[in-house]
Amino acid sequence: MREEKVAMRTLKSWFWPGVITIALLTVLAGWFLTGPIDQQLTDSANAALEAENPWASAEIDGRDLTLKGVAPSEEALASALKIAEDTKGVRVVDNQTTLLPLADPFSFVVTKSDDGILLSGNVPYGDSRAKILAAAENAMPGIEILDELAVARGAPDGFFDLVNFALAQAAQLTNGEVEISGNIYNISGTAANSADYDALNAALRLAIPGNGKAGEIKLAVPVNTSGG
Repeated sequence: MREEKVAMRTLKSWFWPGVITIALLTVLAGWFLTGPIDQQLTDSANAALEAENPWASAEIDGRDLTLKGVAPSEEALASALKIAEDTKGVRVVDNQTTLLPLADPFSFVVTKSDDGILLSGNVPYGDSRAKILAAAENAMPGIEILDELAVARGAPDGFFDLVNFALAQAAQLTNGEVEISGNIYNISGTAANSADYDALNAALRLAIPGNGKAGEIKLAVPVNTSGG
């Protein structure tokens, strides 16, 4: 009987430390393995997002994915969410993205003065800003251009055609303003000369590009010339 008690004490003294050690090793193994797995999932999700939705990024912790970024459209947001949800190994997706603000009406304004050109209003997401700035520099070379455009959703169909038309007409003004509000085209200011005055008005009598519709038209000729 005494020998059995001694044996039981010996077994207990070995068993519980062993169990604790195994438990600790299991926790440590899980901890060391979770890091690489999370990183692999993060890399996989971000690679897929970069290909179609570079605005979005993913962070993964314990197989739970957090999606972040500012989506340029509802369609882009839905696409990024699907990519995140379809990432193999991801358990749940926490959508922390936001949408670009919607501009209604979507506007674009070119203001020309002695100080240069001011671009204000809205610009679509992506390389749109670079395209518009390049078009402005091409239409009015050598003139300082100040960019105060804000990225937004809601650009109407034909927006870039209408913008190019506005920049071409602004180039024929000494000072003034060309405004696009939705598809409404407004222009006011002084033409550089009588020939430009005639050209501006002639262009406005034709169909305005980009589905534009003439709004307020206030054009003047320089005081030392006569208009047609």
